[in-house]
Amino acid sequence: MMQALQVALIWHMHQPDYREPASGRILLPWTYLHAVKDYSEMLRTALEVSGTRLTFNLVPTLLEQLADYQGGRAKDLWLEALRKDPLEMTAEERTFAVSSFFSVHYERHIRPHGRYRELARLRGEDNGPAVAKRFQTQDLRDLQVWFLLAWSGHYLRRESATVRALLHKGAAFSEGDKRALLDCYDQVVTGVLEAFRQAEKSGAVELSISPYAHPILPLLCDSEVARSARKDAVLPTQPFRFPEDARRQVRYGQQVAARHLGEQPRGMWPAEGAVSAAALTILQQEGALWAASDEAILANSLTDGLRDRNQLYRPYQYQGLPLLFRDRELSDRIGFVYAHWDPHLAAEDLLERLRAIAKRTPGGLVTLILDGENCWESYADNGYPFLQALYHGLQNDATLQMVTVGEALTDRKTTALPRLAAGSWINGDFDVWIGHSEENTAWQWLHRARRETISEETEKSAGPDLPEPLLHLLRAEGSDWFWWFGDHHPTAQAETFDGLFRQQLQALYRSTDLAVPDYLHHPIKAPLHHSRVHEPLALISPQIDGRVSDYFEWLAAGRVELQSGGAMHATGHELTGLYFGYDEQHFYLRIDFGTWQEELAAEDAVLEIHFYGQNDLRINFVPADGQLTIRNGGGQELVAAAQAAYLSIFELSLNLEPMGLVANDNFGLSCQLHRAGQQTARWPDQGTVQLCYRGADLAAQHWFV
Repeated sequence: MMQALQVALIWHMHQPDYREPASGRILLPWTYLHAVKDYSEMLRTALEVSGTRLTFNLVPTLLEQLADYQGGRAKDLWLEALRKDPLEMTAEERTFAVSSFFSVHYERHIRPHGRYRELARLRGEDNGPAVAKRFQTQDLRDLQVWFLLAWSGHYLRRESATVRALLHKGAAFSEGDKRALLDCYDQVVTGVLEAFRQAEKSGAVELSISPYAHPILPLLCDSEVARSARKDAVLPTQPFRFPEDARRQVRYGQQVAARHLGEQPRGMWPAEGAVSAAALTILQQEGALWAASDEAILANSLTDGLRDRNQLYRPYQYQGLPLLFRDRELSDRIGFVYAHWDPHLAAEDLLERLRAIAKRTPGGLVTLILDGENCWESYADNGYPFLQALYHGLQNDATLQMVTVGEALTDRKTTALPRLAAGSWINGDFDVWIGHSEENTAWQWLHRARRETISEETEKSAGPDLPEPLLHLLRAEGSDWFWWFGDHHPTAQAETFDGLFRQQLQALYRSTDLAVPDYLHHPIKAPLHHSRVHEPLALISPQIDGRVSDYFEWLAAGRVELQSGGAMHATGHELTGLYFGYDEQHFYLRIDFGTWQEELAAEDAVLEIHFYGQNDLRINFVPADGQLTIRNGGGQELVAAAQAAYLSIFELSLNLEPMGLVANDNFGLSCQLHRAGQQTARWPDQGTVQLCYRGADLAAQHWFV
């Protein structure tokens, strides 16, 4: 009989530290809401299938925030706004409610529900005081309740009498209805930590952790390591080189986990799968049972790369620390592909791919690692049907065996890696967190604050309970602030993340009785580029030939007004036109380059287009030979139905599927021009232009923003 293929599935649970250091207020509610919809549900869905074995990775700052909610210490700004009777709201509070409580997946949670959809139409495309005035008291209360209901998952909708009754009622909710719903949610959140503790005791799951504040450990050890992953990286002039901080993040994370989960050795998922030789040496010395990263790191570590995929399906070790490397394609299929499939077909597709690996590599080990909380809002019924089908399929197939990471490493030989490449699970490099001017500014401010506030005496006094300055330092070193700086991840909440980062640095100065430098009161993050956008008037299907072959082919397209655009490093190099549109299957983009044409004529010119949305995409087009390359956010090349041409204008046709868009999804767009591998121009000069995909029924609509 063929030896079974082991499948180690790691669900990574993480939210940034949303706590204001001075007031303790929690500025964003996502920890609470994911606790209601995802943390408890993901665990229960796994335990519902007998024999399931998997690993949950919990970040220590997440554990702290869950404990604050459980202990009644959390002062959540959004929850306060949700609890407030609209009759008592100020004009500012009404504006906050209208601008905040549509922050859910439109297709899954607004469109299916008539009253929520009606409220979305009432708001329209704008926010602000004038829009809030359209909402009567009952509208606001219904909005509060529907936002909360959108965060109820499978089990609450199936088992909670309160949730079922409110879904049935649909509108005209009372304050009593809202209080009952919030009481129900509070009860769920209060039980999350204990549920994980009990699940681990039962042996069904393994709990691993990340370093305390989810920092990019290699960059703490030495920020110059980013050049080893990408030689042309533009880094801060003053390197950040504090391996002692990386060690403290690991050690304090272990202490926090012991406090909330129980004291025992644990494996560790380095934040963002970011590894380097120095970082893993620290993990090994601090007693981590194992670590994991992405297959790109393994490929870059092996002399001949990952030519033989079977090399991926085994455990390794570096300097005595066991290492697993995730199968990127299979992990990303769960995270980015299957959400809009029939859940049973999606599960069967993944199982078939695992069976194929089992035939090629009997007795091997496949590691799947991904975000365990954010993708489920895009799935039907919060992912429950897909996960049930997947777990049952794994349990009922004799060629596949679910294991925790600890079980996978028991009695299994590991292959030594003589060399470990530095990088992360995103493109195998560190570009998301360092290299952009905003990110580099943040690293410089962090370095200066550390140098001016942390004395040798403070560092030596560090014990089980960290001195306040070191606690602020560790939180400021978290990866999340750098994630939201730069252009990779535009968000309406960028101002909040920017502010939280600077507040940690401000608190660092105050805790050492030093004056806060004036620059820390000014934002790092450039505002989202708000070019005026004229939406498409109808579906279009232009011919992709690099010229205006028909007057009408782009006539109904959307158009972006470019006056406020600009170029980086190349004053005067401006675009003169940017048009976009779509039909039932394709997204179309047209760019009129103006003076960029001079640069595009060069043999070494490369046009790089970034889409930031449900799925991030990077498109590279070489005008000299027409070569077109498309990669997803993980750096994987996509064989997508795409076509591009450039003669007098640039035209692009891209299949909608890899973009992952559904009707009314927003996405960001930016364009860059590279010569000899160096960026010479950019539009917009900072941030992205925000566009919206209205869906295939556009023909019946007329939009203007």
